[in-house]
Amino acid sequence: MRFCNYHILRIYFLALSCILYSCKKSTVDPVAIDKAYFPLQTGKYIIYDVDSIAYSNFFNSTDTFSYQIKEMVDSPYMDASNQTAYAIIRSVRADENSPWILKDIWSANLTDHTAEKVEENLRFIKLDFPVLLNKTWKGNSLINTDSSLLYLKDWDYEYTEVNTIITVDTMQFDSVVTVTQLNEQNVIQKMIFVEKYARSIGLIYKEQQNIETQPGQYLNGYILTMIIREYN
Repeated sequence: MRFCNYHILRIYFLALSCILYSCKKSTVDPVAIDKAYFPLQTGKYIIYDVDSIAYSNFFNSTDTFSYQIKEMVDSPYMDASNQTAYAIIRSVRADENSPWILKDIWSANLTDHTAEKVEENLRFIKLDFPVLLNKTWKGNSLINTDSSLLYLKDWDYEYTEVNTIITVDTMQFDSVVTVTQLNEQNVIQKMIFVEKYARSIGLIYKEQQNIETQPGQYLNGYILTMIIREYN
């Protein structure tokens, strides 16, 4: 009887060990998966349709602009903080029948738990890993928000939507995450900054509204939208 009990216990512990080993092998790092929202591979590009409206109280004018921007990931390099970064070559054209003209060069990099992008010499923490609904982080904390950049101070970025499906023209994007960088509205000011990222593709939508308002009219500021048109 003792032999039988010993034999049964041995089989039990062997089976338990196999189960635990199997679970350990199948464990997937969510951070590694979520970094696919910010892919950085040389040669990868996205073309966006851009629409903007500029309001000027001084000139009593409203100007609208439509054009295309192409962002292409260039070769990796070591940046000043000894991290691997990628140059982002940005080109602009009036429409699909016009030639591309170099606009500027930004950069982007991934850290252990963040995705960062340097735009006009300002480093933004675009994503914070892992991606979780309602998670917040200080997306502008790497920016010196003195003087003219004071409006960027203390923004709480938030994942307001995760794993959604978005259709743009004939393109359908699965597993899209929405980052609401800022959403403040009152009777004199409207500031809305939102970005959407699709897994394995990157940024597919960007909206910025930064305007001073009075009831029934716009005074100063701008509205900008970027929507993905083509990618590889």
